[in-house]
Amino acid sequence: MLTFDFFIFTFLLFVAIGVLLVWVYLITLLFKSYRNTPQLKNSIKNNISNPKISIILPARNEEKYIKKCIDSLLNQTYSNFELILVNDDSTDGTLNIMESRKYDSRVKIISLTNRPFDWIGKNWACFHGYKLSDGNILFFTDADTYHKPMTLELAINYFLSNQLDALTIMPKLLSNDIMTKITLPLFSIFMFTRFSPIRVNDPEKKVGYFFGSFYIISRKIYEKVGTHEGVKSEIIEDGALGRKVKEEKFKMFMLDGDDFVEAIWARSARGLWNGIHRLVIPLFNESKINAVLVTIAVFFLLLFPFLSLTMSVTYYKNYYPLTDILLILNIITSIIIMAITFFQNKYILFQKQIYGLCAPIGALVINAGFITGLFKSIRKGSVNWRDRVYMINMFKSNLRLSL
Repeated sequence: MLTFDFFIFTFLLFVAIGVLLVWVYLITLLFKSYRNTPQLKNSIKNNISNPKISIILPARNEEKYIKKCIDSLLNQTYSNFELILVNDDSTDGTLNIMESRKYDSRVKIISLTNRPFDWIGKNWACFHGYKLSDGNILFFTDADTYHKPMTLELAINYFLSNQLDALTIMPKLLSNDIMTKITLPLFSIFMFTRFSPIRVNDPEKKVGYFFGSFYIISRKIYEKVGTHEGVKSEIIEDGALGRKVKEEKFKMFMLDGDDFVEAIWARSARGLWNGIHRLVIPLFNESKINAVLVTIAVFFLLLFPFLSLTMSVTYYKNYYPLTDILLILNIITSIIIMAITFFQNKYILFQKQIYGLCAPIGALVINAGFITGLFKSIRKGSVNWRDRVYMINMFKSNLRLSL
């Protein structure tokens, strides 16, 4: 006689098959992206023009990081640029550090206050940096980013040689705390597959994305897509702006530049938590159904294999051979997840391999973040980001993180 438990395990079996197939697809796409992503280091120096570049660096309460970032920009081998430092109403020593670099004639400083309610802070700062600029090519970066001396020269060379409208560089992502080091491999799997360079670089696909730590865009194209004013309520503004560039069929490209650009991904466990909410909340505002479906998908892809593995081991002898098959599927999927996190740590994130052993913990943290972000969205509360509190109902999303 068929029991309720039999139907439960049959359902779990079909789910396990589906999850395994998705992971096989993800790992295939990950390795394809890793193998075929063009490298900044392979940019060949050509005899090209030497246009003036406007580097726009927004910063709010960045005294811990900004000195290193500014100095790395001033030490670039490419010389024809201006560096626009935008102080976004900082309450620490950020402005003092900026002003200490006024001895360099290439440096311009603007200090902002009274941000309009309907603008996200960074977008407001980038927009004012653009208004102060006079270069025909704009280069946006973040205060917690470090650029090696040849970075801008190689990037501009690639940009001009290939007659691009926009160029973004994948940085080497750094973490300050253990929890971020544990979760980052799993997060980067989805970022490296959903916003894979081979998809961004394919003119036939609509996938577009900018890494906030490094993207170059011609002034003309930046203005055509509406500048940062067009994404003023986007809390993931770099991704939204990149998508607009791609959707309007301008020529954009993504390179791997982990040998040249380093960026802090999350500065603390609290920053990680808020960063997860920052992904969920705009998605919920765009489509409640999509937000729920993505949250469910994250659970089944990340946490389900480990939970189901525990269950299938516990009930192994009671429902043979059904649990036997379920056990094998979950073992294979769990091994794939662990293997892919080890790969990420070694070849993409350059972290210690021991963090790969903590994939179940990372999966738990990510799922908890998505669920709490979903409940925050339903309650229409607020989210903390970069020392500011934003009301949830002001966010939009152009990232389209749908399944």
